[in-house]
Amino acid sequence: MSPQNGNANGNSVGGGNSNGTATPTQRADGSQIAGIMALARKVPTLEYAFQNILVSIATVISASLSLTLTALVVLPLSALRAIVQKGDSGILTLIPPEECTKRGKVVLIVGASRGIGFEVLKQYVPEPNTTVIAVSKDADSLRNAIIRLGDTPATVQMETLDIGTNSPKEISKIINEWDEKYGPISHLYAISGISNHIKDGSPWNMEVTQNMIQVNVSGITALSMAMYERMKVRKYGKICIVGSVAGLYSPANMISYASTKSFINTFSTSLRVLAAPHNIDVVTVEPGFIDTRMTKKMRKQGSTVPDIEFENAEEMSRRMKAGVEKGGVGVVSWPTRQMVVMNALQGLNPICDELGKFVSMKSGATGKKVT
Repeated sequence: MSPQNGNANGNSVGGGNSNGTATPTQRADGSQIAGIMALARKVPTLEYAFQNILVSIATVISASLSLTLTALVVLPLSALRAIVQKGDSGILTLIPPEECTKRGKVVLIVGASRGIGFEVLKQYVPEPNTTVIAVSKDADSLRNAIIRLGDTPATVQMETLDIGTNSPKEISKIINEWDEKYGPISHLYAISGISNHIKDGSPWNMEVTQNMIQVNVSGITALSMAMYERMKVRKYGKICIVGSVAGLYSPANMISYASTKSFINTFSTSLRVLAAPHNIDVVTVEPGFIDTRMTKKMRKQGSTVPDIEFENAEEMSRRMKAGVEKGGVGVVSWPTRQMVVMNALQGLNPICDELGKFVSMKSGATGKKVT
């Protein structure tokens, strides 16, 4: 006699079979449930949500105090400075000791063969009584760049240095040698940087990340520290270090590049405070979307940012030089509209920050490549 809930073959009335395996319908239902549960797991916990609300409240208070201080105290002082400087444009110039003027202005530009670095080189070569030390890891590219400049009032010296392969100790030794040979060096522009955007077939991995850290972090830091130590002894100097707005906020797929630039942004702005008592002016540069070799490749790799947002490197270099020479500017960033947005996004709480990184990655703002 068959069981009441079965059929003649012993199969249950439900969706299973005699072997106990699930039917396709059951497997589909189970997969959907698992997907829903996985999605539900990503929803922030109640405690975490409350923490983020507190972070946002504190951010609003902090931003309000910052706005008040800048508008009521800093702005009037800036207006007074403008009036004083209009009467005598040289009155607020950083005065070098006599020993630093024996060879005039000596400008060291590391990363001078192309892009922003080459444009900075073009800003200084029209100046007489100036020596420009143009540095690149690629001697041929640098030589061709200098040839394109033609005859210049400034004296241009060519040197090669690969900050991605030289150790910090070796970099320091080379800087000391150049300072003795050409100097005293009055200006350092630390501009070199790399990203795996340049090579289409270069995937994101530990090797790529390590190379970026070696150049963008270790190399630039070694350059800056070596020059800072020399300038500190003679109580004079100007250091310009190039970071990026990507170090303020970026899509998740810029994980390694943006992390290295975030380090440089923080290092440079902190060095400005530490160097000030020694009569050394440190300026941080945070470029937005500038039309360079790297951003051209980024656009070919699927960036959805409109072409109109990419500004020229010449204007970026002009603003860099103005910030370095005039003083009173801690951070030079351009285009201004992009700088404003990226700084504002730093005020996001962690939940919204994570969401923003995901959305900007999926929108393809910086292309499809992970860098």
